[in-house]
Amino acid sequence: MMQRWLRLPYRLSILACLAAGALASLHAGYTAVPLLQSATPSPLMLACAILFAALALLLWRLQALEQLRADDEQARLASGQQQAREQERLRIGRDIHDDLGQHLLTLKIDLSMLQTSTHGAAPHLAQQLAVIVRNVDLSIAALRCVIHDLRPPALDAGLQAACEELLADFKRTTGIDGRCDYRLDAAVGRAHDVLLYHVVQEALANIARHARATHVQLCLQQAGASVECRIGDDGVGLSGSPPRLGCGLSGMHERVAAAGGSLHIDSRSGAGTTLRVALPLPACHDEAMRHR
Repeated sequence: MMQRWLRLPYRLSILACLAAGALASLHAGYTAVPLLQSATPSPLMLACAILFAALALLLWRLQALEQLRADDEQARLASGQQQAREQERLRIGRDIHDDLGQHLLTLKIDLSMLQTSTHGAAPHLAQQLAVIVRNVDLSIAALRCVIHDLRPPALDAGLQAACEELLADFKRTTGIDGRCDYRLDAAVGRAHDVLLYHVVQEALANIARHARATHVQLCLQQAGASVECRIGDDGVGLSGSPPRLGCGLSGMHERVAAAGGSLHIDSRSGAGTTLRVALPLPACHDEAMRHR
């Protein structure tokens, strides 16, 4: 960033020097050849005009190229940060499962054995042990929810299979028909699979609670250097303009923005709702696509 700001004064200095030289030459030309002697522009004036135009075009081109480089660098940094976050989530999930999960499981086994050995001999103690075992079971369930949020197990089979499973469960519990139009290759699907999975999950939960829809359409596709996710329903729509986001979608909007993407909701009362998410692809994938 510092280099970017240092280069611009150098360019302005060069422009000022060239402009001063051109004006000095122009002044000399006017002194040597009076303006009233000829109605046509002198070659010197034409040369100065061409010089200024070429210099302005060159500076504009250099500034545009520098802006493109800065945008590419920012996109690479955002992609690297997203990948680092995903790797950290995976590491935390493994550590929780391998360490705390095993300790809780061992504690539950020991409590179950103690509960069996005291059954009938100490009814009051057995009752207390039952309460403790139940609390351990709740702790294990809460731990699994944390691990699943970090990396849903459904994604082990790929994003497409996970989305189809979400739609199948959605239809089984709500009776609302859902279709999936999946147009991503394996590498693109893995780029933001956790975030896209949670987006679809949250959108389906909102449709089930509020939309009163009969059909849901999910579309996942690549558009240039972005992954696009579109979820539409034929329900009652959202009131308000712009539509008010609930806690779940507000949190999802923050996560999408942190990944360098955008989230938009199009809705009209009585005309259904469409949620659109666009996420940038990693820079390494863009390079591979350009060299195909």
